[in-house]
Amino acid sequence: MKKSDLNQQIKKKQEDEEESIDSFSSIRPTLSKGVLEYVKEQGFSQMTPVQAATIPLFLANKDVAVQAVTGSGKTLAFLIPCVEYLQRRATPFKPNQVAALILSPTRELALQTYQVATAVCQECGLRAPLLLVGGGSGGGGGGVNHRPVARDLQTFRQAQSDIIVGTPGRVEDVLTKYAVMDCSELDCLILDEADVLLNMGFATTLQSILAKLPKMRRTGLFSATTSSSSTSSLKEWMKKMGMRNPVWIDVTVTTGGSHGDDDDDNSDVKEGFDKDGGTIKNKKSLPSVVQATPSTLTNYYVVTPLEEKLSRLVAFLRQHAQEKTIVFFLTCACVDFFGTALQQVMKDDENRINIELLHGKMVQKRREKTMERFRDGSSQILFCTDIAARGIDVSDVEWVVQYDAPQDPSFYVHRVGRSARAGRTGRSLLFLTRKEEAYVDLLRMRKVPLSPLPTSEHCCPPEDPEDEVAEKHDNDQGGIPSAAPGKTSLEDILPKVKEVVLQDRDVLEKGTKAFISYVRAYKEHHCAFIFR
Repeated sequence: MKKSDLNQQIKKKQEDEEESIDSFSSIRPTLSKGVLEYVKEQGFSQMTPVQAATIPLFLANKDVAVQAVTGSGKTLAFLIPCVEYLQRRATPFKPNQVAALILSPTRELALQTYQVATAVCQECGLRAPLLLVGGGSGGGGGGVNHRPVARDLQTFRQAQSDIIVGTPGRVEDVLTKYAVMDCSELDCLILDEADVLLNMGFATTLQSILAKLPKMRRTGLFSATTSSSSTSSLKEWMKKMGMRNPVWIDVTVTTGGSHGDDDDDNSDVKEGFDKDGGTIKNKKSLPSVVQATPSTLTNYYVVTPLEEKLSRLVAFLRQHAQEKTIVFFLTCACVDFFGTALQQVMKDDENRINIELLHGKMVQKRREKTMERFRDGSSQILFCTDIAARGIDVSDVEWVVQYDAPQDPSFYVHRVGRSARAGRTGRSLLFLTRKEEAYVDLLRMRKVPLSPLPTSEHCCPPEDPEDEVAEKHDNDQGGIPSAAPGKTSLEDILPKVKEVVLQDRDVLEKGTKAFISYVRAYKEHHCAFIFR
C-alpha cells in the first residue's frame, strides 16, 4: 500500500472519529467554530449523555427538564445552546436587552457558571456576561467585588451583556427596582439546581421574576436530584413556568449491563414529551442496575467507635496528604473547631497539610479566597459544610470524606458528587459509629452502592477476629486499639486536641459552640430512627 493511501485512510479514520454520534461536531446544524474550539481546548472530545440528549433539543427550541447525576456536564448542556442562539440571531440585541438569564441557588455556583460562560463567550467573540449575586457582584474581573447594585448596573451598561448569571434575590431586586434591563426579547431562562431553588424558599421570588419575562421563551430546568419527591416538585413547576410541551430528560447511571462492548458502566438516557401523564420513552434501554452516583465513583464506609473517629480521620488525611480531599461536617461550628484544632495538631507533620475552611457563616470574600487556594492546589484539604455539596466544580478532587452523615440523606449523593466529575474517577468515605451502621442499608435502598473500606487504609479498623478481641480489650482500657499486623499504629489524637484546647481559649470557645451545634443538628436528623 502506498504511503499516500495510508495517510488518507488515517485521516479519514480521524474524521470519522470526530464525527462520531456523541461528538460535539456531530450536532446539526453544526456548532459554531468558537464553541468547538472551546470544548476542544477543554479536552472534551465527546459529549456526555446529558449533553447529547439536551443540546440538540434546546437548539430546536424545545423546553427541557433535566435530571442527571452531579458532575455529568449540565453546565455546558445549557450554556452552549444559549451562546449558539446569540451567534445565529440575524439581528444583534440592543445594548440594554437581555438574551439569556441563568439563575443559581448560591453565590458560589453562580460565580462558577459565570466563569465558564465568560470563557465560552470570549472564545466566540461575544460580549462578556454579567454576574448578579447577593452581597456584591462581579463583572469583567472574574470575581465578586462586594459592591452595590448601582455598580452592577454601571457594568451592565458598559459591557452591554447579553447573558445574565445570578442568584434569585439580586436578580429580582434589579428587575423590580431599576428600569435598566430590558427582558422583553429574552430567549433562554435557565434554573440551575432547580430543586434547590424551589426548596430554599425562592418560590415567591421566582414568580416575581417570571412575571417580568416574556412567555414565548425557551426554559430549562436542571437538577442533580433524582428522587421521586424532586421529580414531582419539578413537574409541578414545569406547569407554573408555562413550559410549552417540555421534554423530560432523565439521565441515570447503570452498572453491570452489556451493551455490545466490555464496559461495565453506562448511562441510561430516558427522554419523552411530558403531556399530563404521557409516557416517557427509553432512548436506549440497558438490562442493568440503576445507581444514584457516577459510575466512576467508588463509595466506601468505615464503622468506628465515636472516641476513635477523629483519630481515624487524621490517620486518613496523613496517608492521603498529597491527594485533594474534601471533608464534610454537620455544622459551621464543627468546621471551625476541627479545622482550627487539627491545623495546630498537624502543623509539625513531615508532610505538612494545609487545611482550608468553608461554611455559610464566613464572609463572602473569605469564602472566595478559600476556594481559590483549594482550586489552585495551594491547599489539599477542605473542611466544609453542605454549602459545598451542590454544584461546586473542582475537577481533581480525589476523595470526599463525610465525617458526619448529612441531615438529609439526599445530600449524600451531592456531597460525593464533588469527586469523579466529568468522567474522572474518584472515591468517597463515610464515617459511621456502630449504632449508625443501618445508614448503609438505607443508602443502598436509595441506589447508592457502598463497600467496606479496604484494610490497606491506615484508618480502617482490624477485620481479623483476633484483632477485634484486642480492639475490644484496648477500648475497655480506654485507649486506641493496637495496630493489626502489617499496619501502621493508629495514634490517639485526642490528648493533643485537649492540649490545644487548654492552651488556647479561642479553640475552647469554638469547641463549646461545636458541641452544642452538633447535638442540636444530630437531634434534628431526618433519619432519627438511625441517628438517635
